[in-house]
Amino acid sequence: MLVRKLLSIRFAPVVRRWASTDPLSLQNTKMQAYLESLRQEYYVLRVNAAGNSKLYERLAQLEGVVTALEQRRVLERNITSAKDLELEKDEEMRELMQEENKVYADLLAKQEHTLLRELLTLADDEAYPALIFGLNAGAGGQEAMLFAQELYEMYTGYFDHMGWEYEEFARETTDIGGLRHASLMVSGDDVFSWLRYEAGVHRVQRVPATEKNGRMHTSTASITVIPRPADVQVHIAEKDLKIETKRASGAGGQHVNTTDSAVRIVHLPSGLAVEAQSERSQLKNRELAMKRLRARLVQQQLESVEASKLATKKAQQGSLNRNEKIRTFNFVQDRITDHRIQGGTLHNLEGFLKGGEQLSGLIEKLQLEHRKDRLKDLLEAWQPPQEASNQS
Repeated sequence: MLVRKLLSIRFAPVVRRWASTDPLSLQNTKMQAYLESLRQEYYVLRVNAAGNSKLYERLAQLEGVVTALEQRRVLERNITSAKDLELEKDEEMRELMQEENKVYADLLAKQEHTLLRELLTLADDEAYPALIFGLNAGAGGQEAMLFAQELYEMYTGYFDHMGWEYEEFARETTDIGGLRHASLMVSGDDVFSWLRYEAGVHRVQRVPATEKNGRMHTSTASITVIPRPADVQVHIAEKDLKIETKRASGAGGQHVNTTDSAVRIVHLPSGLAVEAQSERSQLKNRELAMKRLRARLVQQQLESVEASKLATKKAQQGSLNRNEKIRTFNFVQDRITDHRIQGGTLHNLEGFLKGGEQLSGLIEKLQLEHRKDRLKDLLEAWQPPQEASNQS
């Protein structure tokens, strides 16, 4: 409230009619007024943010935009005006001034690009420290499950590429190497802002290895991305657990487990059951099973909270029909097409499925479009502080 009052006093001279040009242009009158309001807010916060974590967080968010804006202003001041060029009588001096103007104009264009990038980053409205990443086979039977396994390998490779931590807590595979479904907890810097665009139905078009007539088949798999806020916690009471142990199953041989080290835990209130047998120690398997149970309960809680929003697991999955898709993997044409953006077609499927730079590049395009739309919405709804305070 203090910040708004101070801004309404210091930010009085604003233009009330906006130019009808591109709203994201830095030459747009409303954009200029919006940038000035951010600048004023930043300097007010520098005075008042001490000891207030929320104000300090906002100050840190604004720093990139304001720094870029101030550097842009310095470059603008260094450009000699057309009027001053006309007044300069010395021909050599005028040519020198024109050459300097060209250099500054190039620097200004680069700085404006930096400023817009910072502004778009500021417009990204949601950040979470972790998320639950789900993958489910859809229409297409065994071929859909094989595709789901390829996506699983692509995304876990991408998590490694990005340096994120992830832990699988549910997975069901098939005898021929396919995947029915999997759930992972993924955490790391900006993890949600990158993975949020992967949620939806992914379609594959190819000739399966088992197809004798060479016909192309279409199958689907779906991705769900459910954000996990930092304050989401679950409490598990010992009395609510049923813990069973058994001998771990395996292929036999000299390393066969001869003790009851496998652990199965049932959470009685929810009916959820988890197992762990990958470790040779019963204690370690119990710890692993508890981690999986906790993650499953968090997932259940988050899905309940998100049930009324469009970004729910059900909404993201769709009905898994072949005609629902956000991205198509066409093996015959060696093509990946994202249907949400222009220029969303790439080639080199083998490289894309490694989950590295190609996937990052496509997600960056999706990020940019989302941030542009978000910034346009912010500008459309934005009112200068003086006007906002008059209406309140």
